[in-house]
Amino acid sequence: MAFDFSRSEAGAYLDASGAQQAAAVNVPRFDHSAEGVPLGFLVTPGSDLGRQDRTSIDPLILPEALVEGTSADEREATVFHSFIPAGSTTGVIERRALYTRSAKALIDQLIGQSGHHLELGVLSGFRENLGGYVRFRGEIWNLTGLLTEKANGAALVNTPADDAKPIIVAGAEVV
Repeated sequence: MAFDFSRSEAGAYLDASGAQQAAAVNVPRFDHSAEGVPLGFLVTPGSDLGRQDRTSIDPLILPEALVEGTSADEREATVFHSFIPAGSTTGVIERRALYTRSAKALIDQLIGQSGHHLELGVLSGFRENLGGYVRFRGEIWNLTGLLTEKANGAALVNTPADDAKPIIVAGAEVV
């Protein structure tokens, strides 16, 4: 994946042999277990308020309609994200599928979460909901709540509309 990356300080990680290394400022870390098993792209909070590792994907790697589509239907996408959350003591991989109409903003938010990021992908359109999950590449991906824009564009809400609750207020980047 093509992305911009920055980090204000050096960061520790384990290399493929399980040896501890220090990644220089602004160098991403691809972490491994002590046994050398790949754990993915490592993102951690820094010493300053906020996150240390900052990433932003290049929108040119996404299908053009997802970035520049003039209608909401054109921008509909299913984003797939597998990761091991920060602080996990079990190392269990979480697989999530999320519906969005702003793939770049959502991906930027997901990849900024602390933890080990193993896979991140996007498909045009909303993948079929099979009862709270979708299937993709032989795996089950748990769906989060479907997000839709309110008519006035002021916020995002969970659907169905009967029990909709605001999630993100106006001015937020993720839509």
